[in-house]
Amino acid sequence: MINKSNKSLNLDFEEFFSGKVVAKGNMILHYPKKSIKDLDITFKGFLKNNQLKLTEYYSENNKKTIRNWKFKKLTNNLFHGTEKNVKGNIVVNIEKNRLSMNYYFKLMLWNFTFTVLVKDYMYLVGKNEIINITYVSKFGIKLAKVILLYKKKS
Repeated sequence: MINKSNKSLNLDFEEFFSGKVVAKGNMILHYPKKSIKDLDITFKGFLKNNQLKLTEYYSENNKKTIRNWKFKKLTNNLFHGTEKNVKGNIVVNIEKNRLSMNYYFKLMLWNFTFTVLVKDYMYLVGKNEIINITYVSKFGIKLAKVILLYKKKS
């Protein structure tokens, strides 16, 4: 059932990602061949000195990776983030219940490192739930789409 009061929901990025958040969903790969991967992700975040630090435990078809993200609050609706596999800054924009961020992410494939454009869109659909849609591309060619449901744990 869809929450019809979403118009009054406002995403508080720091509050939502402080503590434990779990995300489950799929990555639909379009290149080199179409396939679907199961994703299971846990985030553990804490806020200190106007900076949100997130540790991401990422599992893709049982292949595990740990990433450390840092987001600095510039205004209530604007954050800049970093992660070791991100080229440059991540710019996070928040408007009401919507979050968007674009960044260049370094991937390793067949012993080659290359950078892809990631466009991330999150929608707060309930007090403790976010739907996330991510598009991954290179030179304007769609490589993958990710759909996740995030749930904040108490």
